[in-house]
Amino acid sequence: MKRTAIFGRIFVVIFLLCILGAVLYFMFFHKPLQNEIMLFGNIEIREVNLSFRVAGRLNALYFEEGDYVKEGDILAKLDFDTFETNLAELKAKTLDLKAKKINSDDIYRRNLPLCADFTLSKQDCKNLLTDKTRADAEYELSLAQFQNAKIALNDATLKAPNDGIILTRIMEKGTILPAGTPVYSMSLFKPLWARAYIKEEDLGKIKLGQKAYISSDSMPDREFSAHIGFVSPVAEFTPKTVETVSLRTDLVYRLRVIVDEDDEKLNLYLRQGMPVNIRIPLEVSSSGGSQG
Repeated sequence: MKRTAIFGRIFVVIFLLCILGAVLYFMFFHKPLQNEIMLFGNIEIREVNLSFRVAGRLNALYFEEGDYVKEGDILAKLDFDTFETNLAELKAKTLDLKAKKINSDDIYRRNLPLCADFTLSKQDCKNLLTDKTRADAEYELSLAQFQNAKIALNDATLKAPNDGIILTRIMEKGTILPAGTPVYSMSLFKPLWARAYIKEEDLGKIKLGQKAYISSDSMPDREFSAHIGFVSPVAEFTPKTVETVSLRTDLVYRLRVIVDEDDEKLNLYLRQGMPVNIRIPLEVSSSGGSQG
């Protein structure tokens, strides 16, 4: 009886040790099959400062902050008077020099035979060629200046380079603007992406072009189709905007997850700086593991 009781206790101890060993294994060594990666990031949208390529006085602005604009929409105009006057002067100058060029070409052509038979001196023939070359050059220069004046007149109208939304109306009518002074700042609708960071141990599970899904706290039930468009080749410490005490010294890689959807209201759902969740499904290999 005593021997049986001893064996029973030994069995119980061994059984408990096995259970404890199994628990420790699952807690510290066993890693469950991972079929997706969850990341957290922020929406980023390209912004552009819009300005005139020429200097002038601001005559009109047609949009306010928050207005939607289409590519090619006229946003603002400068006073045209100085540009139109300069264009008219250069047009007249070009016509005058064109007439002089035609006359110089005619004189050279009529006197060329006299140079061939030495009726005219070498110096006179050289002067004829010089006059013709000078007239040609002056006309070409004036023509280039005229074309440049036409471009300047066209540049006095500011147009939207892409579809977007006006963020800031920086200047007002009547302002004297040097060339390149921003008048509007505009947020572009495309491309739209989320910036996120991935741990080094998960880096081998993803690849460029891999499918991903983005959702926000404001619309948790809707996922926006996306793909991985950029993986930084350089490791960096966890950014302060997302770091915790445990992650402060971890190395991560920056990702750009680009939204694929072509919804006209996309900018209403995903806005600049908005925190989002990024789900990256992983392909499961035939051996039961996951791979990028």
